[in-house]
Amino acid sequence: MKKVIKWTGLSLLALLTCIIYIGTYFDIPREELEAKYAIGTSQFLTLDDGSRIHYRDEGSPQGQVIVLVHGFNGSLFNFERLVPYLSEDYRLVSLDLPAFGLTGAIPSGDYSTERFMKTINQLVDSLDIDKFSIVGNSMGGGVSWRYTLEHPEQINGLILIASSSVRVEGEEAEPDEDESSPLVWRLLFSNLTRKILLVFTPKFFAEQGLKTSVYDQNLATKEWANQFHELVLLEGSREAIISMFSSNRYGNETPEIFQQISAPTLIIHGEEDNLIELDSVRHFEENIPNVKVKIYPNIGHLPMYEDPARTAIDIKNFLQKTKSD
Repeated sequence: MKKVIKWTGLSLLALLTCIIYIGTYFDIPREELEAKYAIGTSQFLTLDDGSRIHYRDEGSPQGQVIVLVHGFNGSLFNFERLVPYLSEDYRLVSLDLPAFGLTGAIPSGDYSTERFMKTINQLVDSLDIDKFSIVGNSMGGGVSWRYTLEHPEQINGLILIASSSVRVEGEEAEPDEDESSPLVWRLLFSNLTRKILLVFTPKFFAEQGLKTSVYDQNLATKEWANQFHELVLLEGSREAIISMFSSNRYGNETPEIFQQISAPTLIIHGEEDNLIELDSVRHFEENIPNVKVKIYPNIGHLPMYEDPARTAIDIKNFLQKTKSD
């Protein structure tokens, strides 16, 4: 009996060691990832504080400008399937926010919403863009509507795709704390697991996260998961992303704050979104003065990736009407 217990214990230890070994990854040098992913129209802008921002400026140089802002743990690559449908008519500027994509860690270590908004402002200023429409997905939606509140004179139109809203007391937890959210997001709320995730970052986390994000599981390809995983491994990025969970990230806004949004607004949300509840749309719909809502059936958290053609049509129709008004 003792021998059985001994061998069982050794087997479990061996299995645990194997799991840790398989899931442990070293940082990937910036040069290696830039050589692989900074292709096509990719460019970099170095800000006064030393931050090096990865962005793309593509499409029609004479068209209306649209700035695309990705969500948490995403990158400008999340909009790659949407860009071809809009590039003939619009000038499209997308960027990797600090901590994410090929921007990664920045010298200041500031990954607040305020820093994200300032980064957008500095980027458009460097490109001599005075007015533009802004599209934000998930966390990027929260950045976008706050940017619109802070810089109303710059915004022609606000498009929120599966956007984060405000935290209302008594409602369900935010998506990153909810049981339906990706496992790695929930682990980030523990001090212990945050330290472990600095080295233990199995590719499974990226695969599970993508499967949670999209309704059509065929879209959650290994190639896409591998891209997500590798970008997280960019030297310094894990520390940057994890640092965002060491303090309270939520503001004290209430839904009434949306009444101050003067820009015409389009809301797009997937009916099968597992990360941000469909019900959160009502905060926008009930409070933004000039708002139109589109709900997509059989679509999850990334409508611009899952159905880029429909998303592009709705964006075009919205912006054309906005321009004519």
